[in-house]
Amino acid sequence: ARGLPGQAIAWGAWSGVGEAEEARERTEERLAAVGAGWLTPKQGLQAFDRLLRAEVSADAVVSVDWAAFAAGVPRVPSLFSELVEAGRASVAEAESGDLATRLEESPPAERERLIVKFVREEVRALLRLPDLPAPDVGFFDLGMDSLMAVELRNRANRAVGGQVALPNTAVLDYPTPARFGRRLLEGLRELPDLPVPAPPAPRRAVRGEDERVAVVGLGCRFPGGDGPEAFWAELRSGGDAVGRGRPDGLLEDAGGTEPRPWGAYLSGLDRFDAEFFRIAPVEAELMDPQQRLLLEVVWEALEDAGVDPRSLAGSRTGVYAGIMTNDYRDVAAPPAGDALRGLHFATGNSAATAIGRVAFTLGLEGPAIAVDTACSSSLVAIHQAAAGLARGETDLALAGGVNAILSAGLTGLFAEAGMLAPDGRCKTFDAAANGFVRGEGCGIVALKRLADAERDGDRILAVLLGSAVNQDGASAGLTVPNGPAQERVIREALGRAGVAPGTVDYLEAHGTGTELGDPIEVGAAAAAYGAGRPADRPLLLGSVKTNVGHLEAAAGVAGVVKVLLAMRHGEIPKHLHFAEPNPRIEWGALPVRVVSETVPWPEVSGRGVRAGVSSFSLSGTNAHLVLEDYGEPGEAAGAPPLVPIGAPASGRHHPPAAGEMPLVERGQRVLPLSGRTGPALAAVAGRYANWLEAEDRDGES
Repeated sequence: ARGLPGQAIAWGAWSGVGEAEEARERTEERLAAVGAGWLTPKQGLQAFDRLLRAEVSADAVVSVDWAAFAAGVPRVPSLFSELVEAGRASVAEAESGDLATRLEESPPAERERLIVKFVREEVRALLRLPDLPAPDVGFFDLGMDSLMAVELRNRANRAVGGQVALPNTAVLDYPTPARFGRRLLEGLRELPDLPVPAPPAPRRAVRGEDERVAVVGLGCRFPGGDGPEAFWAELRSGGDAVGRGRPDGLLEDAGGTEPRPWGAYLSGLDRFDAEFFRIAPVEAELMDPQQRLLLEVVWEALEDAGVDPRSLAGSRTGVYAGIMTNDYRDVAAPPAGDALRGLHFATGNSAATAIGRVAFTLGLEGPAIAVDTACSSSLVAIHQAAAGLARGETDLALAGGVNAILSAGLTGLFAEAGMLAPDGRCKTFDAAANGFVRGEGCGIVALKRLADAERDGDRILAVLLGSAVNQDGASAGLTVPNGPAQERVIREALGRAGVAPGTVDYLEAHGTGTELGDPIEVGAAAAAYGAGRPADRPLLLGSVKTNVGHLEAAAGVAGVVKVLLAMRHGEIPKHLHFAEPNPRIEWGALPVRVVSETVPWPEVSGRGVRAGVSSFSLSGTNAHLVLEDYGEPGEAAGAPPLVPIGAPASGRHHPPAAGEMPLVERGQRVLPLSGRTGPALAAVAGRYANWLEAEDRDGES
């Protein structure tokens, strides 16, 4: 009434005085039901003194266990939600501060339960969950994002007093409280009686060394390089084949107002010699260009292997190829009312028929298998081909993959999902990595059992020592890469190869160029390949995606072709778009180095140079293979050996024995050329003339 300020204080129950104390038993039951407790007279007087000096008109002073309060009410009122979460966080922090000590004092059998409970408490506090999450529930299923994932990793590292330094990717690699807790416990090496986990034993190959696989030929059409030598020239010069829009303008929108999509595209994709393959014009018109590419590149791979494709009719030659997209079905108008054209359209746009057509055209009677594991398809196809050779299902295998971008639809979906780099560059391992760019092409390798290739005197480009395929399983998400799975597939391939991890010189990485995918891959590679590696011989890293983008179903074989050419020429080409190393990768602690400049292949005495090739899939299927050069580093595997005149060529170099004719070099050689038609023969002669002129220019420079 006098206009003076007033203050109202709502008090909780005081112990020892007042009406609440007089009915203590009944009051205590009511308080416990909502998590409330008693205020001592000392606490009450301290609160009263503090509130008198505060400019607040209405206050409440209550002793509350907020966790018990949340458990005792059907729904936490929004007014109290922040208090509840703050209470949980303070409890979790108090408990975690002593986590390392409690683990040390606990019996070994109790430690896993204790540390998993700690992780569950941290997740509940971090995500503000009403209850503890289940041990096997996925973090990202609960609503965790990448920033929260880093915070959980930081809390875990702090809780054990720095005894463990989990990487930034730990939550992605171990995406449930149980798996994350076990990984954290494994890192606490100072705990008494802690069993030392043995690395998983690699699965050994059932086949013997005499059944290893030789690469005897290759063919390719990649952006910037029509054929192996042109592709090598593109890689050697640091070429970047990415541009805006197809060279034929196919992907331009009708109005011409939208920017053309970034991509690494092939030229002349609309050109095809149907007559050469005995295909009717009407059928060729309705064939997916991927089918045309496979026919052409398979033929070239066989020629490169010194095999007349027409001689294979009736042979146990197998075809294994990755193929995943089918844009041509949307581009080519389906015929209406024409049964023949309808049949050609159906067969011309079938992935199974794409592979079967190769076998049909050449008369091959081994397995013909289309492989679709998304991005890892072509490497899985090579793995399957090697297995077919080992099982005796085939005597010669043609393996690889193909990809063509004929519609902007899928590109648009990838862009909307944030998967594509806005500047159209795969900046693999770089701090600016923000997605990939799509590319197209086709690559095929010709494979034989090593013993057969040596017996037949084949030119051997490299030896496939071992390969493996696995799956991420229940990872952080269907499309999220998983480091432990990648590490396992590498270890398994090394086990089948029978070589020590430290003896592999270079890794052709999957390397799509994403902020978190790159650290996961580098961490897994370092873990698998770091054992026994000398400090002065780090694992060299690179990815062909920085040159030609992500070729999807043909991505793995593009990496294989790059490695084969690098072995042939004795040097590893520069990895592009690497200016500032990704800060999420602990470069100083890992035995790896990115090939930021073209370097000679490291010299090793007593063995050929070795490389691993990785390919990981959007769907979680991972593949890895290990290759070894058949000759010495820098030795031109494509050059014919010097042989006695009149003697048959051999895949090996042998000095002449006593009484044998010495090796001589011919001053001139005959270069036989052939073509099915006059124009075709002229085209072949023109390509050779251009190649010889380029060789002369290179020699003069």
